[in-house]
Amino acid sequence: MGAAGVVDRSKRITFLEGVRGIAAAAVVIQHLFAENFAGYRAWTHDHVDLGRVGVVAFFLVSGYVIPLSLAGQTLPAFAIRRYFRLYPVYWLAFGIFVVVELVDRGSLAGATLPVIVLNVLMLHGLLGAVSLLPPAWTLSIELLYYVQSAAAKARRLLDASVHLGWAWLAFYLLLCIGERVTGKDFPTTLPMLLFVASLGHAIHLRDAVGRRVCDAMLVAGAIVVPLGAYIGVDGDGEWPPFTYSSSFLAGLALFGAFYLLRGRGMARPLIFLGGISYAVYLMHPILMEVFRGLHGFVSVGVNAAAVLVLAYLMHRFVEKPSIDVGRRASARFKR
Repeated sequence: MGAAGVVDRSKRITFLEGVRGIAAAAVVIQHLFAENFAGYRAWTHDHVDLGRVGVVAFFLVSGYVIPLSLAGQTLPAFAIRRYFRLYPVYWLAFGIFVVVELVDRGSLAGATLPVIVLNVLMLHGLLGAVSLLPPAWTLSIELLYYVQSAAAKARRLLDASVHLGWAWLAFYLLLCIGERVTGKDFPTTLPMLLFVASLGHAIHLRDAVGRRVCDAMLVAGAIVVPLGAYIGVDGDGEWPPFTYSSSFLAGLALFGAFYLLRGRGMARPLIFLGGISYAVYLMHPILMEVFRGLHGFVSVGVNAAAVLVLAYLMHRFVEKPSIDVGRRASARFKR
């Protein structure tokens, strides 16, 4: 592939940082505005949820980059690097959140010993346990996608595993039908997001081998996910079908816009925000708890400024050193 291949890969990574940056900002904006403005809370419930837009974009990024990473790493190296990439920052954020909750409220809602253990292991989202650190429910689904991709790599079926997306999409639709038949809520978002990750994988393969699978999955998802939202039953009233559908499609559009610009450089503020996006995602609910006495635009401004500072410090002094430790620890497992 030569020097041109190196440049292309660098551009792809830069484009992903741009997506991460906007996705992280979308999640924070959603939570801050929904918390502080009743009018926005009503509007977002009925129209589009920026937090879900960001989550869909994040899973597309994971689907795009994880097979790219696995293709160039052994399985032990991949596992070590993912561990040091995810867990140290998460554990610190989780610990801070627990302390803040205990100091401010005197208790940790829903925190039985099994729930705490599942949260510490980052498995709570797979088993339906409450996410004590609110946005961390998605991390369990990310882990499942890592395991799926690693298992495919072990069987030399990494590229072929993109077709598991069809199974996840079918499972999503089946659960939606089950909701309609039984009148009960099922965990439909889990297979939906695993399908989204598979779509991200298909987009990565589109760059390498062509567009057929990617385009077919994109069209199928754009039809089936909204269809399932309207078939299913929103028992708690949190996700009206239109909002579920529009947020999903907006997440695809966000990623797609950056994908179309992947050959261009990204603005430095976007790259910066993308670099600290994991810390932003984990830390912003902690700061919202710390500053819950503030209201309106004062709350939005203070929280936004504080999360940028704290996320940068977390990235600089915890996340980045941890990633470096993972790289050194995995060096012995190079090809």
